Amino acid sequence: MRARLALVLTTSLGIAACQGDNLTPPGSTSMSAAEVQQNLLTLVPEQALNGVQQSRLATIRGRASSAEVHLARIATAPGQLMRQGSVLRLGVAPGVQVVAAGERVQQRAADDISWAGPVRGSYGWVQMVLGEEGVTATVTVGLTSYSIEPLGDGLHAVSRIDQNGFPSEHTPDNPSGVLDTPPPAGPMAARAPETGGTVGAAALTNINVLVVYTASAAAATANIGSLIQLAVDETNTSYLNSGININMVRVHSAQVTYNESGRSFSQHVSAIRGTTDGLMDNVHTLRNTYAADVVVLVVNDSEACGQAATINATTASNGFAVAHYSCITGYYSFGHEVGHLQGARHDRFVDGTLTPYQYGHGFIPSTKNWRTVMAYGNNCANCTRIQWWSNPAKTYPVTGQVMGTTTYENNARVLNETATRIAGFR
Repeated sequence: MRARLALVLTTSLGIAACQGDNLTPPGSTSMSAAEVQQNLLTLVPEQALNGVQQSRLATIRGRASSAEVHLARIATAPGQLMRQGSVLRLGVAPGVQVVAAGERVQQRAADDISWAGPVRGSYGWVQMVLGEEGVTATVTVGLTSYSIEPLGDGLHAVSRIDQNGFPSEHTPDNPSGVLDTPPPAGPMAARAPETGGTVGAAALTNINVLVVYTASAAAATANIGSLIQLAVDETNTSYLNSGININMVRVHSAQVTYNESGRSFSQHVSAIRGTTDGLMDNVHTLRNTYAADVVVLVVNDSEACGQAATINATTASNGFAVAHYSCITGYYSFGHEVGHLQGARHDRFVDGTLTPYQYGHGFIPSTKNWRTVMAYGNNCANCTRIQWWSNPAKTYPVTGQVMGTTTYENNARVLNETATRIAGFR
């Protein structure tokens, strides 16, 4: 990987659109002479910071997943630059500038914009959300990713993501990552597909998600709303990459009165799912009001990256999951936990269970240099988790390797087949 990066540092970095097998070769993504690049984010020297900026920067630098943290300043009026087709330049490290073109832009308000597009010159993707505080983003170039977080007053922290520094995938006492797993109704290894889309079909199924968060999680970020939206956007990109016909829609987000301190992840899941325990009972009213199919609670608890209520939720009462705020972007734990609710399991090295879907596992190639969204790092020296789900019909554009097997590793098929059921919860 170091050699690959060294090769592209002499020019602006880039990646063709992360859309599975429909990626454009890097040679055809060169910028035309008439194309104008705008500087969105420029690295700046270390400087005096106010109290708020110092606190936010200390939080970011204190995370084990943050490496090579640098300061950057955003352009004036960034919303005017983040338009469909705009070509933006972002400094992510000394001597490394990423240039990307806006392919998918959604403006919800003047200061609430989702912007995404392919990096020029190499394989990669930029996913950004503009909020009141600035830009919250993940920039991926090959197997290297950077996180961008606002510090306030136009300053941002840009850090290379070290996936080895994230909390544990799941708690040691619950390696399956779920609170409970309902027993299958019968032999399921050769289970027939449910009613639903097929891989690569054009029609999309909307799955509505309500995201609630604790005060502690909000305090650990500059803009929790932008972070949540980025997690949803990244999940949708992973679906598009992998031929999954789902569109995740954040229908509402809100802070809840809940203190995660002193409680386990299993207790977090029980608390968010409970209706009469007096902890977060109002969440169920919000869920009904906004017709949310699933609910995700974002916490500041480093015990684990996440936990779902069940694998293969068959009723709305099980449509709940919890995730650590730092893992929901750049590590794809947000989509990972919702994937459990749809019936997706981890890779077979850590989870050999063949129910409810024999083909429902995450994937690690024999070279063990990357892993898909549902795969653990146990069998590959914690190799990089990428923004793709297992699917034997897809190849990873960075390496050209097939991303699954028909028999055991096809999360895309599972998610397509269970989408309509999950979308029917509300």
